[in-house]
Amino acid sequence: MKRRYDLVLRSLGSEYMGEPDSKGLAKWISGQRGSRCDLVSYNLEKSLLAQKKVDIPCTGGLYYSARVSESIGGIKSDCLCSEPYPVPDDISLDAQRVRKLRKGCYMALPAPSSLGIQDYYFNDHADFISALCEVYRKMMREQRDRGIKGHIIISDRFSEIELEELSDPKLFFFSPAGGSKTISSILEYQQDIAVFPEKLDVLFEIMPEYEIDSVTVVDPGESDYERVLSEFDPDSVLSGGYCRGCGADYWENLKERSFVVA
Repeated sequence: MKRRYDLVLRSLGSEYMGEPDSKGLAKWISGQRGSRCDLVSYNLEKSLLAQKKVDIPCTGGLYYSARVSESIGGIKSDCLCSEPYPVPDDISLDAQRVRKLRKGCYMALPAPSSLGIQDYYFNDHADFISALCEVYRKMMREQRDRGIKGHIIISDRFSEIELEELSDPKLFFFSPAGGSKTISSILEYQQDIAVFPEKLDVLFEIMPEYEIDSVTVVDPGESDYERVLSEFDPDSVLSGGYCRGCGADYWENLKERSFVVA
């Protein structure tokens, strides 16, 4: 006899939600007296507050790259001109802000290679990426010390250096547009994977080569659940969300659809 399985809903972050309406922003600012804040702070809060029904919340995304770049010393006009080092003040405040709103929250960051920083110091790509990864590790540790549960690193593709040097039990690599090569490279370093439905066939093709503990299907439909259940047990399937220009009810609607019958 078939039974219903309610799936864990995991957020993989959100992207920039556009310019806020003036009234909403004014109301938010009025409650920020005495604290340092900006539009990044506003977007972190707004995207997280929309995730009340999400089991594993996450705020941040590719738009957080400006904050990350500003938190790396040695960069001028998007160019690395000296040895990079962490400047953790703002990202530490972000972590504290998020922690006050929701316990057990993840932060989503762009991969170091996705920041758009030009190397004018090392003149060696491997050394350059490795140095940025070292700064990332320190920044992420700072945020975890301030109450962030873990991090999601987002990029269409990752370098081998990023995968090797950032791999950690508290970190999850996510590639929204990754093909077979990228998904395979991620599975070399983690046993959990998140893919959009259009990448399921790619995952099914390569999965015999890897040990996969769970698959998160991002923005799935009912037929997508049926497809993934042909290869995975219900206990190994999660529902995922990645909010890109989504409506106000995105997360609630996704939670309502986060179940399978098997």
